[in-house]
Amino acid sequence: MQLVRSSLIAATALCAAWPLQAQNQQVVAFAQSGDGARVLLYTEAGPCVGQARFAEHIAPAGDKTPGCWVMTEGVVLVSFLDGERGNIPVALLKRAETL
Repeated sequence: MQLVRSSLIAATALCAAWPLQAQNQQVVAFAQSGDGARVLLYTEAGPCVGQARFAEHIAPAGDKTPGCWVMTEGVVLVSFLDGERGNIPVALLKRAETL
């Protein structure tokens, strides 16, 4: 039980800290849905491991969810720290300069 509680506290602290640090990272590309939600793809690893890089989902209301992304042939795979996952076709990505 102590291990579960410690892991939960660490995960909560990590999730709370990353949106603040994301402001200092460079956005390389983003995708936007029809309802105004966006997924920002950053150049830095953030809390991600291996080849994965930091991602952030921004809901139309402004709520932010951190995550990690990797690119495969033609698709960006994104896993968010709230358990959600998504696949973004590379053709739907826009350069960060158009943000």
